[in-house]
Amino acid sequence: MPSYPLTFPTNVAPENVRVTRRTAAAVEVSPYTFKEQVYPHPGKRWQIDVTLQPMPADLAALWTQFFYDLEGPVGTFTFNLNPHCPGLAPAPGVVTFFCPDAELGWDSKLATEFGFSFRAWQSR
Repeated sequence: MPSYPLTFPTNVAPENVRVTRRTAAAVEVSPYTFKEQVYPHPGKRWQIDVTLQPMPADLAALWTQFFYDLEGPVGTFTFNLNPHCPGLAPAPGVVTFFCPDAELGWDSKLATEFGFSFRAWQSR
């Protein structure tokens, strides 16, 4: 069994990273005046949706092992958010994530070109 958190592979740079900052808040709207009342709560987390560049089998080997070792939502990994969050002060830095999906897969075109995409949430 691998030791968590895993190190995010760097042999292929992400083609696209969508970063989301989730916050917990409730909003009540009056059905008569449409005035809103916001109730902020302390819950916050980072979420990422990552698409990797298409890659040949020799580069994909590290990624298939990475996803296999994560075992869905069981394992965690570290990911540096700084390059994907310009202008934030303080910068978020390296954050530990897990994949909430129990199924992690990848695309294979004739077993010569591989594509990976996944979503992850900040670790609990």
